[in-house]
Amino acid sequence: MTGLAMLDADSLWGTVLAAAAGSHDQPARTVARLCHSAGSPRLGWVRPAPWRVVRRAVSAVRSALGAPQTVLLGTGGWSFAAQALCETVGGTSRLVPLDSLDCAAIQAVLDPGPARRQGFLAVSGSGTTLETCRLADVVAAGCARRLVWLQDGTAPPATYALSAHGTRDHVAMLGAPLSMAFLVAADAVDGAALAAVYPRLLRRYRRLGASAARRAVAVAVSGDVRVGFTVPRWAGPGLRRWLLQLGRQVLCGKSDRFRASVEVYGFGERRGHTDAHVDFGTLRRGLAQLMDLFYVAGVFVACVGLRAGIEVAEHPHVHAYKDLLAQADPDRVPARPVAAEDLPALAAAWLAPRTDLDTLHVVRYWSAAPPAALDAGRFCAATGRRCEVHEGSAWNHHSFQAVYADPRVGVLLVTRPPGAEGRTPATLATAERTLSQITVATHRALPDRSLLARLVTAAGPGTGGG
Repeated sequence: MTGLAMLDADSLWGTVLAAAAGSHDQPARTVARLCHSAGSPRLGWVRPAPWRVVRRAVSAVRSALGAPQTVLLGTGGWSFAAQALCETVGGTSRLVPLDSLDCAAIQAVLDPGPARRQGFLAVSGSGTTLETCRLADVVAAGCARRLVWLQDGTAPPATYALSAHGTRDHVAMLGAPLSMAFLVAADAVDGAALAAVYPRLLRRYRRLGASAARRAVAVAVSGDVRVGFTVPRWAGPGLRRWLLQLGRQVLCGKSDRFRASVEVYGFGERRGHTDAHVDFGTLRRGLAQLMDLFYVAGVFVACVGLRAGIEVAEHPHVHAYKDLLAQADPDRVPARPVAAEDLPALAAAWLAPRTDLDTLHVVRYWSAAPPAALDAGRFCAATGRRCEVHEGSAWNHHSFQAVYADPRVGVLLVTRPPGAEGRTPATLATAERTLSQITVATHRALPDRSLLARLVTAAGPGTGGG
């Protein structure tokens, strides 16, 4: 715990604003230290840049893309925010988020169709995010495709800053609504709406932040703390994933003293006990409301983390699987062969003797896996455990940080049948193999509480493993 926990809401929010403005006074220095990542304080979520600065920066990137449709290549919050934007505002003919290395998912986006022109926007602060780099490799292998990067550094016309100010101040889980990744995406969907809505946020952000800080100071910063978000009735999976990553990567698994758990509930969905609940359920649909939600949720979660004294901009547990990627050979790791309809029974048999595991996450790393067979309700009924079903490797970005630190969670990893990718170009095969490596590395990072299952097909059951 830091002295920030002793501040009232107005003082806490004033300190955060001061830190974002570059103050070196205490306790602003504590805020900057807790928001530090990769050599810089990441406080870009606090103060919106002036509209003239944003407009100039967005125009430069859009001009470099030079196409009516923008395909955003990115993982985690960069992609989830873009997904939420499309779900809220529409505009999927103008913006397509792509975060999957699955061959079918990539081909569905890259299929040019009649007269489609695409510009590709790759987003990674470091420029080394594995999935994003593999997707960029696929794009670069195509003909006449424009690829533009958003990174911490700049080198126009190929690379632009993630911050409208040109500074190193953004991270994926706090990247919406003020990063260039979100602003370029919003401009692609509806530039006129962004031009109207952004100045509105500029006028209101101090008040929105103050209201979020008031919610944050009411949250205990020691012991087991359950945080819940209720999404609007119009919310889709992108917004749910964004909120999961925000809460689970910022707050979870970083302190033995402050043990947070984060859940996201649908509108009207029955929820369990929460110590802190942020209800966006009645929010109207629109770009202005989505940007308000992003801003309030980000300030709320960051302020809870700051009061708890945890490193807000870091998510160290993800290295547990990333450090294993180089040795993750999908051809040498045994996987349990199973038909999709038998997955709940497999999970039940595996968990039966594991009384230490009270929660199951089912993660599917193959987009063609039958969704009906991966219904959370079926797994709950079969196992008697609380269950979540997610797509990989999105799960690695929104939930691995929390799950790695929670010994009560078991993980069923579902991968594809052998040869499911068929005959594909070399770059697509490399991308799909990388996804398999991520699956194997995740399994190895959770050796005592994960099960790797390989789906079989009617045409060829396969034996899995080796």
